[in-house]
Amino acid sequence: MKKIILMLVAVAFCMSAAAQGVNFVEGKTLSEVEAQAKAEGKLVFVDCYTEWCGPCKMMATREFVKKEAGDYFNAKFVNFKIDMEKGEGPQVAKQYDVNAFPTFLILESNGDLRGRCIGFAEISTFIQKVEEVLSTEKGLPWYQKKFKDGERDEAFLKEYMKILQENYMRDEMKNVATMLLNGKSGAQIAADKNLFGAFQTGGFTPLDDLFLNVYKERATIIEKQGERAIASMDNLWKQYALTCLKFDGKTYKGFDADALEAYKQKMIAYNVPDVDGIIKETLHTKAQYAKEYPTLIKDLQDSFKQGNVNDRLILTDMRTLAEEYKSNKKAMKTVTKLAKQRVAELQKKDTTGEREFDMGGKKLTITSYFIQQYEEVIAETAKK
Repeated sequence: MKKIILMLVAVAFCMSAAAQGVNFVEGKTLSEVEAQAKAEGKLVFVDCYTEWCGPCKMMATREFVKKEAGDYFNAKFVNFKIDMEKGEGPQVAKQYDVNAFPTFLILESNGDLRGRCIGFAEISTFIQKVEEVLSTEKGLPWYQKKFKDGERDEAFLKEYMKILQENYMRDEMKNVATMLLNGKSGAQIAADKNLFGAFQTGGFTPLDDLFLNVYKERATIIEKQGERAIASMDNLWKQYALTCLKFDGKTYKGFDADALEAYKQKMIAYNVPDVDGIIKETLHTKAQYAKEYPTLIKDLQDSFKQGNVNDRLILTDMRTLAEEYKSNKKAMKTVTKLAKQRVAELQKKDTTGEREFDMGGKKLTITSYFIQQYEEVIAETAKK
């Protein structure tokens, strides 16, 4: 009887092992995984993920655990997972221009890129995508080699840009767009739909001379490309003002006031709309990171005085203050007062045209949702 039981256990174990999903190597570096792949005569499959990425988790818990996945990937690849925000992750992200998650890299054992897949897919579909990468002769690596070897034909560059865009390869897109637009003036780019499209895809910013040359043609952009195009460029001025904040990874390390002043003068020189507003918003963001709570209180008061209330931003600051500045009773009274004022304003709002959504079994409009959030802040500050 004991032998029979042991045999049944062994069979069950073998069946379980046979039914396993993808076997990801753990406790090694990418170079060590590549060495293992070379020894085993396999390719390397790299799951580039982040902890906050929902589709990454879905692939890990729903698709890669399936027998079909294990049968395919374990036979062909040494499989490896890298958190793009930890350890060697940032270095790998930079090396392979990884900007979207999940990104799945297919590498030769020497580290050369064979191809890549982006995003979530059911495993049968995902395997088809991988097979397409492996069987396509004129894929991403082919274009990369042609470009590296000096191919600059306009039709080729446009095709290459399309492939890079599909793969979210921002750094390389910018390189190719620079070549495609080489010799074109800002006026030419602003007036031509195709050139302007390449310019936008290239991801140029106010830190780039090409962006500045095109932005000078503001009137032409509005006329030929539309208001949305110039609004997108205006928004980039706002985003890149934040480069004056210094970080070590995700940790705030300080603020460069001289750099912000220089950036302000640059915006003035290029006639950027609402320069003062951009500076104020940048300083507010700095106050959030630097935990300058009196500044946050003042900004809240100014927003209400000016009737410039963005509920999402206001609530973020109020929650921060209620949690991190709770020892200051005067500040808590101010937050409570402003939150009650906003509730009263929202309760008077006509919500007839607002669509309802379900939240926790309760039907809410966006207005009733914000009222609920402000009431939670009021209840929280009342405890202080």
